[in-house]
Amino acid sequence: MTRRMVLYEAGKVLLLLAELACAALIAFATARILWFAVQYLLSAFSPELLTQIADGLPDRVAFAGKYIRFFVTGMSGSEAISHLIRQGILLAVGAGFLMLTRLGLRRLERSFKQRYMPEVLEQTFSDLSYEAKRRSAVEEPLCEVGLLSTVERYYTANRLEGLYRDCWVAAQEIICGGVYADDYTSHKIKVRGQWLTIRLNVDFDGTVILESRGTKNRFSHRALAKRMVELQPDHEGLAQQFRCFADSPEDFRSLLTVEMAEKLLSMTERYPDFCVIFRRGCIHILIRRRSFNRRWEPLCPFCFPQLKREAHRLYGPLMDFTDMLLE
Repeated sequence: MTRRMVLYEAGKVLLLLAELACAALIAFATARILWFAVQYLLSAFSPELLTQIADGLPDRVAFAGKYIRFFVTGMSGSEAISHLIRQGILLAVGAGFLMLTRLGLRRLERSFKQRYMPEVLEQTFSDLSYEAKRRSAVEEPLCEVGLLSTVERYYTANRLEGLYRDCWVAAQEIICGGVYADDYTSHKIKVRGQWLTIRLNVDFDGTVILESRGTKNRFSHRALAKRMVELQPDHEGLAQQFRCFADSPEDFRSLLTVEMAEKLLSMTERYPDFCVIFRRGCIHILIRRRSFNRRWEPLCPFCFPQLKREAHRLYGPLMDFTDMLLE
């Protein structure tokens, strides 16, 4: 870490401490809410009756009488409701500040990478710019095709964007929420990995989806079947490796030529689990990779080695697939 990064690291430490304080406040308010909820339930009985019940318990369950006496405070129902309202407000305040600290941490990370990533890229690669901004979920193919709702997308600051071989390219690590059923009848999916976007100088309006057989990132469920048809490729190798869906057979034949099929199959040796979406002049590739951990990522220090590892991790597959498509 250099001196220029000290302020960013100090800000991250303060935000992490604020998150811990908010979590402690939420835990305290939750415990108090449970306590006063019990008091409200016990207010329906007189303290003398509860004490008599505790004293009259058999010896084998005499320990339960201690808990009854502990909870009997003689608090009225109106007092318990008043305390419940106060603790509810405290819980809402803690949750609100926790969301703000999480948002501030993500913005700080994006600001850090936007400032220092270009310097790393200039030292490592060429013809690549960086912009760490959050994209709107409605612009994403998974949402446009109807496979994912906007609220289920997790965005990370790990994003590269720029030009490579005259093509606009972008790479991002993502987690998409939702759990699907075993028979894929649910309207939700769950995907995790690295999302690549390559915008070629070729216009096409149709949508074609290739789902790798055996992948954990499954798209083939009821929502997809309602809008697209599953087609059997003429290419034997492609049929063995992928399930293919398209808006129409014409789009499928125009995009998945024999040459394109051979190129995609050549990448399965290096990346055995990936899915492809052709849509609106762009090729989107989702690679199943455990390249980052959402829980521990905020604890990584802001430093140049971190940026270099991220650049190689995100840019390497992006460069491989771009070269493959342009060969």
